[in-house]
Amino acid sequence: MPDRTFPKTARLLGRAEFDAVFALKQSAGDRRLVIFWRKNELGRARLGLAVSTAFGNAVKRNKFKRRLRELFRKSPLGAFDLVVLPAKHAGAKKAGFVELAQSWQKLTARLA
Repeated sequence: MPDRTFPKTARLLGRAEFDAVFALKQSAGDRRLVIFWRKNELGRARLGLAVSTAFGNAVKRNKFKRRLRELFRKSPLGAFDLVVLPAKHAGAKKAGFVELAQSWQKLTARLA
């Protein structure tokens, strides 16, 4: 059975790590997602998620985050630190897994 965990080594953990990504102001977005990124020297990608309570209740926020973690886990990315936020457009709240996957692929292609 494949490993489907999301270990601490794959996460951005502290405020300083998030702030370092936001400080570079490298971003891409569409109607569903906004991705901020920066290169790192770790040799692996790390993910940080920022989903505010304005997105919806805890069930909706956690479902959104689970979907993004799965997309991240399946995507071969380089050595990047990513911070992903839902777009402010209403399409972010209504997006299913397929729509999020399309946005993810389109936006992460800009990293290279």
